[in-house]
Amino acid sequence: ECWNEILTPKWIRFRHLLSGNGKIHSDIAYADFGIQEGDKVLDIGCGFGETALEIAQRVGPRGEVLGIDCTDAFLDIANQERDAAQATNVRFEIGDAQVCDLPEGHFDVAYSRFGVMFFQSSVRALRNANRSLKAGGKVCLIVWRSLSENPCWGAAKEIALRHLPPPGDSASTCGPGPFSMASEETDRAMLEAAGFPEVDLFKRIDADVCVGRDIDEAIDYQILVGPSGEIIREAGELGRQKLPDIRRDLHELMAPYLREDGVWMPSSTWAIMARKPD
Repeated sequence: ECWNEILTPKWIRFRHLLSGNGKIHSDIAYADFGIQEGDKVLDIGCGFGETALEIAQRVGPRGEVLGIDCTDAFLDIANQERDAAQATNVRFEIGDAQVCDLPEGHFDVAYSRFGVMFFQSSVRALRNANRSLKAGGKVCLIVWRSLSENPCWGAAKEIALRHLPPPGDSASTCGPGPFSMASEETDRAMLEAAGFPEVDLFKRIDADVCVGRDIDEAIDYQILVGPSGEIIREAGELGRQKLPDIRRDLHELMAPYLREDGVWMPSSTWAIMARKPD
């Protein structure tokens, strides 16, 4: 409900930033993931479908890609863009990857870029993905590292908390949140619990990402999306009252990161690959 009712319009507005920054990290990770021609790939939390279309080019006409997402508007866009690209080896389904019925032992790869962190139970989603994989199949994940290692999100959150209280227990959220898989130790334990005892890759990726084509857009982005956006939204009227002060402080924060092509800030992810036993 949070995705479909609250977050979707904001994600569509800032798709060029959200998807563009995801692509920076996935383009680096693809070299290690080794997705091959002919592979059958499950894309978990596929969003707008860009990753599914990218992977479809890698697997070619002998391969296939199934994208799963819980957000109707995202998949409407994904289906339109798939048809425009004439990608006949891609299809999309609406569903919750924790519980949806997937073909057993069908896929060579289960892939997720910034998807599994949001599930109420990432282990449950990964276990369902495991069931859908062939013996020896692999799961390939890209997840954010800690908020402190991601100034692109964390710095604005600190500013929001200067002016507003943190969200309460009854806040409308997108699940455990984007940084719920920041810990390598926890991630390894979750993978093992989901049936992936063999971890082949646990690699840190550091890269600057664009948070706005100019400072005003960067400020709007932080006010509406991410941890700072949640704080402001959940503060209600107080959040609206404090917006001028928050915008002023965000402008001061963003100014040193402005380049000719936008505002670029540091980010950090894990690229993870683990295998289902033969």
